[in-house]
Amino acid sequence: MYQANCFNVMIVSPSDISEEREIAKNVLYRWNELNSRFHNIVFSVLGYDINAHADSGVHPQESLNHQLLEQADLIIAIFWTKLGTPTTEYSSGSVEEITKHIQQGKRALIYFSNKQVSPDKFNSDQYQKLQDYKKSIQGSAFYKDFSSEDEFKSLLNDEIQLIANELTQGNSSFQPINHDISEIEKNILLSIQKNGYLYYVRLINGINLNGELINDLKTIAFIKEAVDSLEEKGLIVSRSSKREIFDMSAKGFRAIDQLIQN
Repeated sequence: MYQANCFNVMIVSPSDISEEREIAKNVLYRWNELNSRFHNIVFSVLGYDINAHADSGVHPQESLNHQLLEQADLIIAIFWTKLGTPTTEYSSGSVEEITKHIQQGKRALIYFSNKQVSPDKFNSDQYQKLQDYKKSIQGSAFYKDFSSEDEFKSLLNDEIQLIANELTQGNSSFQPINHDISEIEKNILLSIQKNGYLYYVRLINGINLNGELINDLKTIAFIKEAVDSLEEKGLIVSRSSKREIFDMSAKGFRAIDQLIQN
């Protein structure tokens, strides 16, 4: 038995990518098998085809953002012939996920496939949109091209190992930013660490906080402020758009570890 820090890796791609998604999963799974015990790091894989659940009342992309994107520490994005389906805000769901992830100061590894494609699977409009996007991120985002599945596997293996080395040495961009955390925020993080989650339901006559009914208006205001602040800092993430059950993010676990050590 050993303890390890968990880093969530979200695999992002349009619908024309399938083989490379499986390769990315297997690269991460294999790295964990061979290295987790020695680096005390586990890469947990996130993806719409792995751990997204059915949701209602919100736009599908918004649901995926709540379920997966907000928990992701790293994105692996893979493109081939398509940019993807537009969302209400962006040219595609993949572009929205990458953009919002980078805006949070997080890292995204972006790959473009140059593999040959069958003419019956080629959409010139989608391909042009993809090329426009690729051009738009030149100089502002990390990306690499590959020409075969073996080359992609080799590239990703190298990048994951480099990231793991950074994490082990403690100088990675994954390391948590020093936050000003209030006492009530610290107590909420400690509660999540102890119970595994935060149950936070707003009621007509107060709030239910992990089974405790609180109806003092001042206390409620401070708790709401703390929950909102922790979510904005990326230290906790909601399991759904209802914002009633929260998990602690990898950044949150690192933050609480720092607080305890200090």
